Amino acid sequence: MKLHATTAAAMCMVMLLVASEMVVTSQAAGCDIFQLVPCMAASKNAKVMPSKQCCTNIANMGKGLPGAKCLCSLLSHPLAKSNGVVPRIALGIPQKCRIAVPKGFVCQGIRVPGS
Repeated sequence: MKLHATTAAAMCMVMLLVASEMVVTSQAAGCDIFQLVPCMAASKNAKVMPSKQCCTNIANMGKGLPGAKCLCSLLSHPLAKSNGVVPRIALGIPQKCRIAVPKGFVCQGIRVPGS
């Protein structure tokens, strides 16, 4: 019994380390999924305008191609999918926030509005 508890504790520790490394890596790249929390409503319903905080957070992801790539990569994140984010709708947020997107930028096979 003690062996199973030790093994389970070790597995939990490894999972925690891997998860923390993923967060650090994504934050270092400026792609922090938690920065999109204020954008949730606007990423599910095209009629909802993004909040000022949402626009600020997206603008801070980076200008031009780096920011667009960051947003695109976050749309395929498991947390985005599990929270019902609709990529086609979410990709319209930069245009609603008047944030420039590189001309002709395509994300997940979808041409980003305003590009």
